Amino acid sequence: MFLHKLIYRAAVFVFSISFVSAAYSDEYDSRENDLELSLRTNVLLGDSVPASDILGIGVIGRYHLTNGWFAGAAIDAYKYDYENAALFAGIVQDPNESELDALASNTVVSGFIGRLYGKTDRGFDWFWSAGLGIGFPDIDNFSGLTLAGEEFALAFDAQTEIHVMGSFGTTYHFTPTWAATFAARLEHHFMDVTSTDAVSGVTSTLNSQSPFGAYISLDYRF
Repeated sequence: MFLHKLIYRAAVFVFSISFVSAAYSDEYDSRENDLELSLRTNVLLGDSVPASDILGIGVIGRYHLTNGWFAGAAIDAYKYDYENAALFAGIVQDPNESELDALASNTVVSGFIGRLYGKTDRGFDWFWSAGLGIGFPDIDNFSGLTLAGEEFALAFDAQTEIHVMGSFGTTYHFTPTWAATFAARLEHHFMDVTSTDAVSGVTSTLNSQSPFGAYISLDYRF
């Protein structure tokens, strides 16, 4: 099921890029050597384990090359609930306890390349991008009672992650310098998370997730 979902999302992304490329193949703008800085908000959705909603903010720098191509880098900071943390570790928690999630954060540094389609200083342009990122996650320890009334105490060891990223979106230019962007995102995260119950000594691991979502940004071009 996981592989089918990943293939389906990748196919939709590739089809979207192909469609826009065909429609706008001759309409790149000449913004060579221009630099754009953007402030963005991110929403990523995943499966119920480990996180179904990952929210964050970030800063993007994008440098325009020739023939519509661009390259850039971004840094994003995320805060989210590591949901069903006990279930992830194979522990059935007492349903009368209110705290079910562990708090988590992640700082992601990424680089990307992409292609812009459009040549307007006012109105819509379209683009796609693909890149790689490095994530530095942190997950708080988590404790409670099992369904049998026994205590558990989970500690998480979250190693550095590798993120493969793709996006497809549109930018609306209010003026030659100010714009706003909306983009859909598809990512795959190579992870190495281990949880250990200090009481029982039981360990569990998580190796990957494939969240999808969107971002909205405010852009300024120099």
